[in-house]
Amino acid sequence: MSLAHTSAGAASAAPAPARVDLARTWMLRSPLAGDLATAADVLVLDLEDGLPAARKTEGRDRARRAATEAPVWLRISAAGTRDGQADLALGRELDGRLAGVVLAMCAGPADVAHVAASLPAGTPIVAMVESAAALLAAPAIAAHPATRRLAFGTGDFRRDTGMSAERIALSWPRAQLVVASAAAGIAGPIDGPCGPIDQAHDAALHAVAMGFAGTLALQDAAIPGAHAGFTPSSAEVEAARSLLSTTPDGPVDGSYAPTLARARALVARAEALAAL
Repeated sequence: MSLAHTSAGAASAAPAPARVDLARTWMLRSPLAGDLATAADVLVLDLEDGLPAARKTEGRDRARRAATEAPVWLRISAAGTRDGQADLALGRELDGRLAGVVLAMCAGPADVAHVAASLPAGTPIVAMVESAAALLAAPAIAAHPATRRLAFGTGDFRRDTGMSAERIALSWPRAQLVVASAAAGIAGPIDGPCGPIDQAHDAALHAVAMGFAGTLALQDAAIPGAHAGFTPSSAEVEAARSLLSTTPDGPVDGSYAPTLARARALVARAEALAAL
């Protein structure tokens, strides 16, 4: 099973809602890159960090051209900034050729509301939480009707808070994003870039254990490992189904309920991914 693109923003056969909610890997790539082909589930043309200040206009022109081939996802600059407004203007221009946006440096639900009002109705928004203040606002960001998923901007978050990259240091903010997403009834959050290629699989397994359902990516070589980590294995699915089939009907010990819930969720996710 693969949701992979072979060209910029190429859409899969799956409906857009399923794609946004189930996508495991989100490749951030500058529109100035020569080759936009990727094995990631979603290719995001990065108009924020992916473009130096002197080449913003050129990058938007490249993204505009890419949208003539297939609908594109755009990572747009912070709401209210000059670059953010220019990125939103491009999104309005693309209209039916805009698949969705990843909002960088989302500060709160007002930013989501501003972006939603500035783009064609129903445009999917992935809100990036990249600061201490944004983390505290995560429940409200996730609860906004236009927010489809949260994403963790680990680099800027660490710069803002002084936290290290150690998993124990980032476990609390990661848990906050998972809880905020669950409370809002949206799909699990997207983790920060999966890091070194040889660690992508392990990073994905850790993110899954935390409750994440996807990751940002910067290199195509990391995609196979990330996909493997975020996709339930056949052995896991078989074990979950066996557990569910052998559980007696009727009330069960409350301490056992989380195990059953995770098994049901794992099977449901595996079946949904297989159907794409």
